[in-house]
Amino acid sequence: MFKPTFATRVKRGEKLQTVRPTPKRMPRPGDIFDGREWSGRPYASKQRKLIESPIWKVDATVICFDGIRLAGRTLSVAEEWAFAKADGFNTPKDLRDWFTFEHGLPFEGITIYWTPLGGGGAEQAGAGNATNQSGAGSQNA
Repeated sequence: MFKPTFATRVKRGEKLQTVRPTPKRMPRPGDIFDGREWSGRPYASKQRKLIESPIWKVDATVICFDGIRLAGRTLSVAEEWAFAKADGFNTPKDLRDWFTFEHGLPFEGITIYWTPLGGGGAEQAGAGNATNQSGAGSQNA
């Protein structure tokens, strides 16, 4: 489920990735990403579908106070900025603050990248371009 701030960006096609806690069943490239939001109060309202789109990549993700690692590789400062923007945040600090509040740091999970609605491809999917292809990893932004 996407929180309202992120749901708006998903609907507009501005957010093409999401960082999530590690799920029991790992998504894989080719699976369909089913992004939803609550139509009203969480757990007391119906779910509304935002997007249904193919996943093109899944990366193991670690967010720490001092950096972000995707698929085992520490991102450069420029890559952290691109990753934070692609995930719907204004800065890497905003991303870290959100994850600190919501999950605590260090956060270990996965980043799921999906194909834009208009077709497009991996080249449109933000910071994920800088990472290695990974079918394994560790799913709420």
